[in-house]
Amino acid sequence: MNTRTPLTGLTLLLGAIVLACGLARPAQATPLNDWSISCSVDAGAITRKGKVWTFRPSTNRCPGGTFGQRAEIKTREIAPTHRGDYVFETTVRMQSPARERFDIFQIHDGRNGCAPPLKVEVLPDGRLSFDSAYKVGTAPGNTCVPVRALNGAVSTGRISRDGTPHRLQIILSFDGKSGFRVWVTLDGRQELAGAYSFVEGRTYARSRHFYFKHGVYSKTMFDYEMRSTGMKVSKVRLGG
Repeated sequence: MNTRTPLTGLTLLLGAIVLACGLARPAQATPLNDWSISCSVDAGAITRKGKVWTFRPSTNRCPGGTFGQRAEIKTREIAPTHRGDYVFETTVRMQSPARERFDIFQIHDGRNGCAPPLKVEVLPDGRLSFDSAYKVGTAPGNTCVPVRALNGAVSTGRISRDGTPHRLQIILSFDGKSGFRVWVTLDGRQELAGAYSFVEGRTYARSRHFYFKHGVYSKTMFDYEMRSTGMKVSKVRLGG
């Protein structure tokens, strides 16, 4: 299933106008434009030369979790009470002989167990999808409830694995109430849209903060090289 219809309050036309403006305010997006390596990685797994980040296979050196391969960078944190609109954008070139499913972008809150508030996944056939969960309780573990407003949608556009460049843009609007709306475009076309909202009155853990992650995160090790060029986060005003 493909989702091209934006959420109420933001039209596709407005989204196109925002993207066409060039999003030239990355400095104002700090701390969400301040990147460092997540946990640690194997030697040579993450390198940077100018505007190009290069990701290669690494064992997962973060504590907890069940995934075996991780080469990711992360931003600094914002509070769940923060309100604002942002665009993450980059040009990715993925080269791999494998069809491994992997995460290319996340909004995390530091939880130990369960999917984070948002994962943008690349499926074996190159299409994009969301994964998201509420975590029950604060103890480490995987008592999770899927977020229906995000799970299930699949793009029609694809990220190839032959080194072809693809422009990836993820538009985010934080509501200041531990939630956000999200739209994903690939090569200039809107592919996915959804929302994450904290549910009061349940035993779900409330996010203490949010931060972005970008790279390659997968269940098992596989051969790949992904280059991310011109990656930045810009602060914008969506309106609506």
